[in-house]
Amino acid sequence: MARERPLEELLPTVAEYTIDLDFEDFIQGERPMVLRGLLATDDDEHTEIAERYIDWAVRSQSSDGLMAYGSIDVVPEWDEHRIFRPIPDAGAVAVLALEAYENGGPESYLEACRRQFEYLHEDAPRSEDGGITHHMDDIELWIDAIYMMCPFMARYGQIADRPEAIDEAVDQILVHDKHLRDPHTDLYRHIWREQPNSYPDGSLWLRGNGWLATGVLDTLDYVPEDHPERDRLEELVTDHLLSMAEYQDASGFWHHLIDDDTMYLETSGTLQYAYAFTEAVDRGLLDEEYREVAEDAIGAAKTVVTPDGAVQRNAAMPGGPEAPQAINLYGQGWFLIAGKRVLEADLDV
Repeated sequence: MARERPLEELLPTVAEYTIDLDFEDFIQGERPMVLRGLLATDDDEHTEIAERYIDWAVRSQSSDGLMAYGSIDVVPEWDEHRIFRPIPDAGAVAVLALEAYENGGPESYLEACRRQFEYLHEDAPRSEDGGITHHMDDIELWIDAIYMMCPFMARYGQIADRPEAIDEAVDQILVHDKHLRDPHTDLYRHIWREQPNSYPDGSLWLRGNGWLATGVLDTLDYVPEDHPERDRLEELVTDHLLSMAEYQDASGFWHHLIDDDTMYLETSGTLQYAYAFTEAVDRGLLDEEYREVAEDAIGAAKTVVTPDGAVQRNAAMPGGPEAPQAINLYGQGWFLIAGKRVLEADLDV
């Protein structure tokens, strides 16, 4: 019988597997999670790799302010999957540029983040009620955006002393909640389209809901205690997590489509909730008993890590039942992020 490996042993194994991957093979939206995960290891080599990609995202910022990824090679190749096309997604690397800036990075990083925020705040297309659209072609709100842009805007607002950035982050959470939350379950649909008023993808997608939970919790780090909407943010994420606890499988995983127990058990979203439940208990939003939800989740994820550090059973794409499983940067990154967080909280893992 194989020995169960402790989390402290698995994390460096997962990190080493991750840095051997060619990040150029993955779509731009996956990279910020793995960069955040590498930074979480506190390893000098991993940090250098992450900061190299962060620096390139800053240097390849578009003229309108959107951070981008060209090729990391000397001669850039600007193809579609290496550029941040969804409008909010650039915020997920911009928040890492803020972290690098606070850790001694150049002033140019803060200036790049100013331009990134001002594009979102002043120029990005919006729905009639102010939601920043995910794409240029149609006005659509995607649940992903809460994680991708809201922690960035709130953190920028705190660092730059621009309260309007914090307000924008809060407003975006609330308008996405308005259109995407299912009032019967406190779970979230993937995509809402303004015209015609519809849900191009109305599935209760696990990783999408994880973007909501982790995005709101990370944003709360920068929302003042006396902000008029702070209590509302805490209430919506607490209600959501209480509902999610009811859907956790006995294995510790959640299903790729949360309310469909015929769908496969999915790892990256399960890791997001290991992180989210740990955060919520530590913040006093949930009772201590909910630590067990996080422990079961990280315990389940440990079982699908290969001996060389590949995190298996991740949805390769968003949404519906056709999404295949894959080893990808979402799974690798969230294992590092969630693993570090549950160790900090001294969970029984």
